[in-house]
Amino acid sequence: MPPRPTAPPTVGAKNLTKNVTRNGGGFNPSINPSLTLNIPSPKGGGGAGSTSAQGVATTGGSRGGSVPGADFMSNDDIRAFCEHLRKDARNRATERAMDADHLEAVLRTIPDATGNRSGSRARARRVSRWLKKIAAGEKNIQKYAAMVYGTFEREFEAELRTISKGRPKQNQRQPFNWR
Repeated sequence: MPPRPTAPPTVGAKNLTKNVTRNGGGFNPSINPSLTLNIPSPKGGGGAGSTSAQGVATTGGSRGGSVPGADFMSNDDIRAFCEHLRKDARNRATERAMDADHLEAVLRTIPDATGNRSGSRARARRVSRWLKKIAAGEKNIQKYAAMVYGTFEREFEAELRTISKGRPKQNQRQPFNWR
């Protein structure tokens, strides 16, 4: 990732590059940035999310490889999938909430066309409201991901108990003993 710029971008002809060509050199107003994305794959190989030789991200399957437990073959897979989904949504919710606050703070400082800043807070809130809704949606995703595994355990408790130890029955209490 390139370092963060310290100066604002220039506007107009200052951004255009001057290219010297074989026919005497001329002014070429086209800008051709070279952008290469280097995204490491999670397992080092050519799985989902790996990069091609040109630096363009490619997607493998729908959910294969990078999401733990996505094949849903055991209760541990379902638990791992729900936990992964919940943690990802938590991180995204935090980032989107911070992005919304930052966007609102930046937009508050921009005056309107007449140079008046009287309505800038309201305008900033109207714009950043949508990022706040995205953050709230991510919070719902993490809540519902946790509910998926809880509901799965409750609905399939009998089958899980026959396959493995399962959860102990809640009525099996040991009598109180002094020794």
